[in-house]
Amino acid sequence: MSDPSPQPGTDWPLVSALFITYKRFHRLETALHAFRKHTDYPNLEIVIADDGSPAEVQAQISRLPADIFALLPKNRGLGANNNNGLRHCSGKYVLMIQDDWVCQGPAHYLRDAVGVMEANPRVGIINFAATLHPPDLNQCLPGSMEPCYVTPKPLEGRSYEQFLYSDQPHLRSRKVEEVIGYYLEDRDMERCEVDYSARWKHQTELLTAIFPGYHYKVFINPMGAEESFRINRLRYRVANFLMPVKSLIPKPLLGLARNCVMWPIYLMERLRITR
Repeated sequence: MSDPSPQPGTDWPLVSALFITYKRFHRLETALHAFRKHTDYPNLEIVIADDGSPAEVQAQISRLPADIFALLPKNRGLGANNNNGLRHCSGKYVLMIQDDWVCQGPAHYLRDAVGVMEANPRVGIINFAATLHPPDLNQCLPGSMEPCYVTPKPLEGRSYEQFLYSDQPHLRSRKVEEVIGYYLEDRDMERCEVDYSARWKHQTELLTAIFPGYHYKVFINPMGAEESFRINRLRYRVANFLMPVKSLIPKPLLGLARNCVMWPIYLMERLRITR
């Protein structure tokens, strides 16, 4: 495979490292410092997108070593925060990093990924985490000494649908926005993610790829579920609390019972009473 270093007389294209955050300054600070320590890419722009955290948190964020601060004045949800961050990025490529992911290197991982994308313009996303979808070993991509492969289809055999797109750390081409557009702006983060995943699934112009040797190694999530917005949302806490009685409800009534419990919670989310 070819050396990913630029040819004489050329420069590395600008990469925007986009950090997505909300009310977790300590996590963001750790993630940002780890990224700067373990990434040696020579042409970076660091962008922080915050989803309307309290003023004191945004004041702390503004003192971090970043180039651009995309701070929403009000909480609008994950989709709006992603879009606001992307619109502030000026790089040819965007490295998406949520605030609970910590970079461990190797330091040249981003040069490898950019090398692959420069050599293969059809590659729209390179995933560094999420589900390990089966790589096509017959489609090894040039541009890096580290093997990188196309992942043409999602992992099968699960009880729920798998998608090639994930909001976990990934490098994307700006071509992605041209092909499938921006994120759905809805305060329901699952709806935003599923909508975007489905749009990525149905497009055929861009490819998804992965470095098997970097999967869940370049970026790790050390916090587990204790601070996850998804796990700690009211809807999930209520669902877990009611799990023991689920088996006692007749199946024909299960859907009705679930709606009676969950729809008031969905309404409170819409009214911004709870997240």
